[in-house]
Amino acid sequence: MAIETTVLDFKLSNTFEEYKAHMNAPEQQSMFNEMGVKTFYIGQSLDDPLRATVMFQGPKNVLYDIFINPHTKQTVEASGHIYESTKITRWVC
Repeated sequence: MAIETTVLDFKLSNTFEEYKAHMNAPEQQSMFNEMGVKTFYIGQSLDDPLRATVMFQGPKNVLYDIFINPHTKQTVEASGHIYESTKITRWVC
């Protein structure tokens, strides 16, 4: 099974601290664990405090399929992540 690294770059509707707290919450981490996904970096832009990036690793297409599915928009935006602003890049080794 190929492991994919998915990098999301996006705008926030709340503070970076609120976003990070949401992402690190036990229920959010439990959901990622069930999907076989690990969050290994959550960062804030030095140039724009309302812009963030997150790097995930997991099975190929798992995160990509979630973020391109319009039915998940409400779940994604609950964290403060502005869905329409998302730029996705995917990497495999």
